[in-house]
Amino acid sequence: MLQIRQIEAFRSVMLAGGITNAAAMMHISQPSVSRLIGDLERAVGFPLFERKGRRLAPTRRAEVFYEAVRKSFTGLDLLEQAARRIQAHTVETIRVSALSALAGGVLPQAIAEFQAEYPDVKVSVDGQSQRGVEDRVFLGQADLGLGVRQPFREGVGVTSLASAEYVCALPPGHRLADRELIHASDLEGERLIGPMHEADALWDAIDRTLHDEGVAVRRPVETDLSFPAYCYVASGLGVAIVEPFSAPLFAKLGIGFRRFRPKITLDYVLIEPTHLGPAPEAMVFFRDAVRRASDDLLKKADRLVAP
Repeated sequence: MLQIRQIEAFRSVMLAGGITNAAAMMHISQPSVSRLIGDLERAVGFPLFERKGRRLAPTRRAEVFYEAVRKSFTGLDLLEQAARRIQAHTVETIRVSALSALAGGVLPQAIAEFQAEYPDVKVSVDGQSQRGVEDRVFLGQADLGLGVRQPFREGVGVTSLASAEYVCALPPGHRLADRELIHASDLEGERLIGPMHEADALWDAIDRTLHDEGVAVRRPVETDLSFPAYCYVASGLGVAIVEPFSAPLFAKLGIGFRRFRPKITLDYVLIEPTHLGPAPEAMVFFRDAVRRASDDLLKKADRLVAP
């Protein structure tokens, strides 16, 4: 006989794409999820998953079975949404998961504006990688994510935050400080801070641009995070091609900023779960504060690189 807990485990694995994330969704251990899936397979009489390398892949029968499971949960999802909407009238904490560039660059200004309006609401910030941000939002561990536009899984929605043009950051007194524009060829032989060759797609455009331009640089320090990159530039360890949100802060430490060509841009987004119903008023205000802070910082960064 089928048990509801077995069905919940199967649904969670299908939604989360694996045992680990399913266990986090259900707040149980990974062996417990595996055991529930095994019990379900015995109950239905056919295999639901097959292992491909280090990941589980649903069988064709599992895909068909999941459609029936998904439809059966529709009514329950609507009840959960109603409960969340009722609960949302009072917000005590807003949980944010963000890339370090946005956590340190955009959020301080946004949080200051938000808490002037909502002084009793705590904001909890979790710095993460791009994948980590998506996972936190998907698993319900964050109310809002700040990351880069890319294909996202079902259950996660995105709205545009900003299209940001990367800038060239120069240590105080650098030989290129008298240039109004830095071209990739100007960096030939320079000490470049980051990016790590094994880093994720956020840095791919920098490596790709330097390669396409035939520019050879030295890499005395590598990092996959822009905030440390800024710190290393301020310490005179080299130049960097970085996101502009943090530029107004680090300009106070004497870092010089110039436009970089060929132009490199990234689209930043707000990431939210799509199954929670309308957002409470405080959450809407916070999102708007993040947008205002982002726009303001980009304008300030643009003034820093203006001739």
